[in-house]
Amino acid sequence: PYGMADGEGPAATGAPPPGEGGGDAYVQVPVSRLDALSGAVHDLMGVAERHDRLWERFSDLLRDMRALAHAPQRVHADPVALFSRMTRRLMAIGREHELMTGQADRALLRLGEDVHAISLVPAGTVFGSLAAMARRIAREHGGPQAQVEVRLRGMEVQAERRVMQALRDPVLHLLRNAIVHGHESRAQRLKAGKPEQQTITLTVTLTGVRLQVRVSDDGCGPDLKAIAARAVRQGMIHVDAPLDARQLLARVFEPGFSTRAHVDHLAGRGVGLSIVAEAARALHGTVAMEQAQPSGTAVTLTVPVSQRQRTVLLVENGEQMIGLPGRVIRHLLRVMRDDIRMVDGCPFAVLPRSGMTGVPPGGDGAPPDDEALVPIVPLSAFVGDDAGTGYLPVRSGAVTVAVMEVDGVSCGFAVERMVEVRTLLISDASAVGLDSELVPGIAWPREDRPVFVISPDRLFERWRARGGRGMHVAPAPPPQATPEARRAPLVMVVDDSITTRTLQKTILQAHGFDVMLAVDGEEALMLLLQSSRRVDVVVTDVEMPRMDGFALLAAIHADPRLATIPVVLMTSRDNDEEIRRGLEGGARAYITKQKFDQGELLETIRGLL
Repeated sequence: PYGMADGEGPAATGAPPPGEGGGDAYVQVPVSRLDALSGAVHDLMGVAERHDRLWERFSDLLRDMRALAHAPQRVHADPVALFSRMTRRLMAIGREHELMTGQADRALLRLGEDVHAISLVPAGTVFGSLAAMARRIAREHGGPQAQVEVRLRGMEVQAERRVMQALRDPVLHLLRNAIVHGHESRAQRLKAGKPEQQTITLTVTLTGVRLQVRVSDDGCGPDLKAIAARAVRQGMIHVDAPLDARQLLARVFEPGFSTRAHVDHLAGRGVGLSIVAEAARALHGTVAMEQAQPSGTAVTLTVPVSQRQRTVLLVENGEQMIGLPGRVIRHLLRVMRDDIRMVDGCPFAVLPRSGMTGVPPGGDGAPPDDEALVPIVPLSAFVGDDAGTGYLPVRSGAVTVAVMEVDGVSCGFAVERMVEVRTLLISDASAVGLDSELVPGIAWPREDRPVFVISPDRLFERWRARGGRGMHVAPAPPPQATPEARRAPLVMVVDDSITTRTLQKTILQAHGFDVMLAVDGEEALMLLLQSSRRVDVVVTDVEMPRMDGFALLAAIHADPRLATIPVVLMTSRDNDEEIRRGLEGGARAYITKQKFDQGELLETIRGLL
C-alpha cells in the first residue's frame, strides 16, 4: 500500500514476504529434520502393526473367555489350570501393550517436536522489512526531511510462522501509531533534551512459552487527559469514574477510539489499535499500553509462541473440567464465607489494592483506599447446566476463586475446585456442538476426560452483559436426597470411537445422567444382559465391527427382557434409506453425527424417559 521509496529495496514495499500473498508458503527444512520425521513415522508404523497383532491375540483370548462363561460344562480341562493359562496370556498382552504405548509416546513426542521445529521462523523474516516501511510513513507524515530511527532487536527469536505473520499487520499499525501520535517538532524535542530524530524500537523476546513483541518510542507519550475526555464523550466511562492510568490506556483499544482531531490516510479513524487488540485476542494473547520511561509510549503484544499448545488452569465445574487460560489469571483465592463483602446485595472479595485493577463500586461497603473490591460470580452461571443462574460453591466454609483480568478489568470466578496448571494441546471445538464463542477449544488429556477451554474475552462480555459486577446469587443448595433415593437415568453409549464415547459420556454426566460404555454391539448386548441395573436408553453408532447398530437394535427387540428399552441410532451419514431402515427396525430416534448438537441429544434422551 505504500509503494517503493527512492533508495529502498523491495522490502520497503507493502507487499508481504514471499509465500504470503495468497499462494502456498514454503520453508527450508534441513535434511536432518526430514530424516528425523521419517524415523518417527517409521516407529509409529511399527507400533500400528504391533497393535493389530496384539488386538488379534486379545480378541482370541476374549472369545475363549466368553465361551468359558457361556458354556462351562463343555470345558473338560482343569478349570484352575485353564484360568491360570488365560491369566498368563492376559498379563503378557498387558506387558506388550505397556511397551507398545511407551514406544508410541516416544515416537509421537519426537514427531511433535520435529514438526514444531519446522514451523518456526526467525522474527526477522517477517518483521525485518518494517523498518523501511516505518521510515516511509515518517516522510509521508512529516515531509521529505522527516527522519525516524527504527531499531530492531530480537530478530533472531523464533516462533511459529503463522503467529509471526498474524502479528505483522498489528505491529505495522503500532509503528504507524508511534510515528503519528508520538511526533514532536524539532524545537519540542531539543527543549526536552532529546535527539532531533525520533527513535522507535521494535523488540521481540521469548519468555517461556510466550512471545512478546514490544513497540516503544521516545515521543511525547500518551495524553491521558485527552484519552479520558474522549472516553467520556464516547460513553465508555463516567466522568467521575476513578480510573488509574492502566485502565485508562486500555480504552484506546476499543473500536472507534481516537484522540486525533482530524482524519487523514494515516490516522484519526479509530481503527488502528482496535485491530491490534482484535489480533491479540485471535491469537489468545493480550495487548497493553504504558507510558515509557523517561518519555514516550510502549505497547506490548503477548501471545503464545504456539497456537496449539496453551497453558491453562484446570478447574472443576460440576462434572465438567474447564480450562481457564493462564495469561489472564491474576490471583487464586480461597475466601472464607464470613470474609465475603456484600455490596448492594452482591458478593465481593477484598484484596490489597497493590497490583489490582478492579474498580470498587460505590454504595455501602466501599473499601478503604488501600483495598480493592473484586466482584465474585460463579463460573457455573455462564458454563454448564446451571448457566443463567448459578450458585456460589461453598466448600468447608470457603469459596475458591480465580481472579481474571481482561482489558484492565478484574473479576473473580468461583469454581468448585482447582485441579492444576497444565500445558495442553488444544483442538477446535466448533465441530462438537458446543458454544464455540465461549468454548473455542477442547483438549483431551490422558485421562480421556475432555477439557473445555474458555475464551476469557467472551466470558467477560457475558459478565458485562449482566451488569459487570457481582451477581445476586444463592448459596449452593443442600443435598435433598441420597443417591439411592433419586438415582439418575442410566444411558448406554455404544460406539467404536473412543473420542465419541468419551465426549458423549462427558456431556451426559454433566447433565445428570449415569453412563455405561460399550465398544460395539456385541459388548453392549452382553452388558445389557448381565447388568444388575436396567438401562433406560441406548445410544448406539450404526457402523461398528463385529455387531453393528442395526444388529444390536434387532437383538434388543428380539429379547423380551430388553425389548422395551428405547434405542437412539447415530450415524456419520445422512442417508434416507439408512434412516428408514433404522426407524422401521424399531429405533425411537435418529441423530446424524455431521449435525451433532448436544442440545438435540439431551432433548431426545429426555423425551424418551
